[in-house]
Amino acid sequence: MIQDDLLMTSDADRWRQVLPPECCVMGSLEYVRVIEQQSGFPARLFVWKSEHSTIAYPFFLRPVNTLPFAAGANEPRWDIFTPEYTGPLIVKKGGLSESDRKSFVERFERYCGRNNIVAEFAHMTPWHGNEDLLDPAYTVLNREIVYIDLTMGESALWSKSLTSDTRRMTRQAEKAGVRVRRAESIEDVKAFQKLHASTMDRRKALECYRLPLKYFTTIFESMPNNAFLVLAEFENHLVAGGLFFHGGDDVYWHLSAADMDYSRVRPVNQYLWSTILWAARTGKRRMLLGGGYKEDDGIFRFKAGFSPLRVMFSVHKRIHDETAYKKLATAWSLYYGVPLGKAQFFPAYRSPVEKNETANYSAASG
Repeated sequence: MIQDDLLMTSDADRWRQVLPPECCVMGSLEYVRVIEQQSGFPARLFVWKSEHSTIAYPFFLRPVNTLPFAAGANEPRWDIFTPEYTGPLIVKKGGLSESDRKSFVERFERYCGRNNIVAEFAHMTPWHGNEDLLDPAYTVLNREIVYIDLTMGESALWSKSLTSDTRRMTRQAEKAGVRVRRAESIEDVKAFQKLHASTMDRRKALECYRLPLKYFTTIFESMPNNAFLVLAEFENHLVAGGLFFHGGDDVYWHLSAADMDYSRVRPVNQYLWSTILWAARTGKRRMLLGGGYKEDDGIFRFKAGFSPLRVMFSVHKRIHDETAYKKLATAWSLYYGVPLGKAQFFPAYRSPVEKNETANYSAASG
């Protein structure tokens, strides 16, 4: 018998039972609660079950009606997005047939139709082979990312995974006296958040990447078994740090921050290598380093110095209500005075617009 259910974060015991951190830490109850609190968007877990298999799909509901150009809509509408590296996850495998896959897709589409879901964006895991759990017509390869095989052993990790340049820079950090430790207090977390904020300023990052202190303190306090902050110090100053998640076999390098005035002592090399050793010694099998902002940029090349291994990850972009989507996209274009073809996000009507960009288009059209 096939059935489906929809869980909220208040259904804590059931969420943890279906999708524990050991299966997918980024879809765990603890992490989605962090995002739910930070964003204000309610989290949901769509659960599909057959006699032998279970599929869990975590996501967040974003109200469309609150957008400034969507005022006056007759009924509430939503779009959905997933936590990083999730998508629908096969959490209980028992011979998932093609008819089972179709059943999951059909039941989730039915949910979207009943609940006025305009669009769906899923940031897929590269590990679970879940691309075919959603309509492949809307799933596309996004980019190549770097991962480390932690089962190689420490000697092989150093000599075969790291490039000669990365080994040289890591030795440089050790010789300079860079010290690495875990964050132990809220004061440590505050120091990291301050460093992260200055890093985002330096990179001129979009607002969505500028995270408040509450994001980090909530992770520190609520996820002690599945997340940690690593701090790199030089001459008693915090000069770099990173946020990592882990569950089951996997470790995820989530965020990094660094004071470029101390780049000469290579603190990021030191804290990342230290974390790689911890992960290997505790029996983890893979560490996902991610990619860069752009193909083969400096961030990607830095990560590639720690491993020659690559995996492709995909994103799923599905429009469930074509009419509503087109109206919203057109309204976005008119509201900001930016041609629709310049929208760089999905959904298009969620694309951020810089003030100077709006002014440039307004002047050109005038």
